Amino acid sequence: MRSASYGMIAWAVDGMDVEAVEQAARKAVEGIRAGTGPHLLELRTYRFRAHSMYDPDRYRHKAEVERWKERDPIVLLSERMRENGELDDKELARTERRVGREVDRAVEAAEQGPEEPVEHLLRHVTGSSAGTVDLP
Repeated sequence: MRSASYGMIAWAVDGMDVEAVEQAARKAVEGIRAGTGPHLLELRTYRFRAHSMYDPDRYRHKAEVERWKERDPIVLLSERMRENGELDDKELARTERRVGREVDRAVEAAEQGPEEPVEHLLRHVTGSSAGTVDLP
């Protein structure tokens, strides 16, 4: 991982496992609060959809995508929570509605926001003054 060149603590996590991500995030936060510096978590996930609406996604077999969908982190977590009596259909529906509204508001805010000027696209990516590091 590139983080090693910065002396940063880092480790990979199964990003398809919500509970593994939570545990890793808690461990990283504890380390940061203890003064061990920044931490980087590489969350290894699988993208179910194409890169963009212009991507025909012809480079993956449908069977591969379907196999990965069996590990959908949201579905697996909700199933675990149902088995443990922590979630029922009504609560899941309420949560999905709430999240849907939140996503709709975020999309609307993004669409109404100003376009980023082209001259700002590299701002905070590279630096030229003392104390900054130019990234490749």
